[in-house]
Amino acid sequence: MRVGVWFCFLALAACGRGREGAEAGRAENYLGEVKQLLQELRALDQQIARQITADTLDSRLIVPLIRQEFRPGIARLHERASRLDHPSSIDSTHQKLLRYLELRLGAYDLAIRGEEEQNPQLFAQFSRLQLEADTVGRTLEEELRQLHQRFR
Repeated sequence: MRVGVWFCFLALAACGRGREGAEAGRAENYLGEVKQLLQELRALDQQIARQITADTLDSRLIVPLIRQEFRPGIARLHERASRLDHPSSIDSTHQKLLRYLELRLGAYDLAIRGEEEQNPQLFAQFSRLQLEADTVGRTLEEELRQLHQRFR
């Protein structure tokens, strides 16, 4: 009888470790996918920095770039991020990632509308949303750094 109880205990303990291992595996896969996504985002940001200089700060030059290149790129990254599988234990970090991308999309939408409507207030809102996205992005980076340490 004791052998049966001991066997059940060992089986339950192994299942618990298996679940923890599975969650860690999902987290590692998620972090790998996020790393790729962020590398693509950095490449897009570098492209933005190259194309938008002090000489091109005119909205008539920037907005077409936003409309044709930058917004579609962020939208693709957001779509990919929204489909990433992740364990529930890191859902808040995943939501921050989505929020960051949504803020950038929203900012770009404001710039496009600002140009269409010739409304400088929308450009001011664009700038505020960009700053908010930067704040969320810094928090996200720190959380991702902590998750890498935790799951690697």
